[in-house]
Amino acid sequence: MKLSTSIALVATMLTPTLAQANSELFNWYGSIRVQLQDTKDGEVEYKDNYSRIGAYGSTEILDGIKATYNFEFRLFTDDGSFAGDDDRARLANVGLEGDFGSFLIGKQYSPHWNFTDNAIDIFSDIDQSAGCTNESAGVICHTHRYGLWAVDAAGNGHYIEYLRPDRAITYMTPNMAGFQAAIMAVTNNGDVKSNAAGTESESIVGYNFAAKYTIADITVSASRYDLTGMVGDNKVDAVQVAYNHEQLSLAARYQDSSDMRFYEGLNPSGEIVEEEIYEVYAGYKINEWQIQATYADVSMDSPSGLTVDTSQVILDVIYHHKAGTFYAEYSAWGDEAEQVYEATDTILVGYRLDF
Repeated sequence: MKLSTSIALVATMLTPTLAQANSELFNWYGSIRVQLQDTKDGEVEYKDNYSRIGAYGSTEILDGIKATYNFEFRLFTDDGSFAGDDDRARLANVGLEGDFGSFLIGKQYSPHWNFTDNAIDIFSDIDQSAGCTNESAGVICHTHRYGLWAVDAAGNGHYIEYLRPDRAITYMTPNMAGFQAAIMAVTNNGDVKSNAAGTESESIVGYNFAAKYTIADITVSASRYDLTGMVGDNKVDAVQVAYNHEQLSLAARYQDSSDMRFYEGLNPSGEIVEEEIYEVYAGYKINEWQIQATYADVSMDSPSGLTVDTSQVILDVIYHHKAGTFYAEYSAWGDEAEQVYEATDTILVGYRLDF
């Protein structure tokens, strides 16, 4: 889970399907991902598992300074569509890197993801590996597939991503004897208002501070993502410890978050819900095979008194071939998630081809 100060290498790590980053100006890549999974009605559902296509590159513009870029769009194998608007645009950024570290501007992966979620959520594009159940009764999501829902001073609701935020500006320090830090500011496009009349706009929607320290095979990291331009307490704090040695990977993570939610049983206008997560991960590789398991303990509390204490177990078996993977997964939620949020056990199989 080691992170590089090179933006091109960061992009390569975040999308393991990429060819190795280099100094060429244009490198294109893609990943076709399909799966079949059961539903709570006992039926089999076809799903495109976030297929994508993109490009990245870099070029030296001054001695020791490179300009970089990365863009990436969704593909939909279920209906054959391809587009780059709304949630289908995954990445679009440019940056500078050198001995000073790196700057990155645009839609990008956050330091929060890079530093404190990449060890637990390593197979994250599979729906249930993302730690989410999305039902009509509400959503439990203890990793970063979803963003924060918050209200500005004028009472307007906004969904702010923290996996890949828009209009973000990030500075990452160089690696200093195993220590590295990053700060990201999420800027506003005028839609987040700073007064009740709605005549003035926030300039900064929120911040993300993150840092990590690596010694030998152990990496300790921490992050805060805070929507300071919104009303109320809308933030995510996380601490992660990861151990990687040869075929064995272990990780533990704690997350404390709060944001506006609209679950059944809450105030119809929404409430700020507190959520605490403890999760552990273990993975082992045997030649082309990889076996991994995640256990998460999830607790939620709200002003109206609705509380949930539940858990989730995820088991993955993955077979790596030269250009992708075959995989199978079983996931199960605890009793309270099944009762309150209609969560169900899920079995899925999938195939991923990378180029």
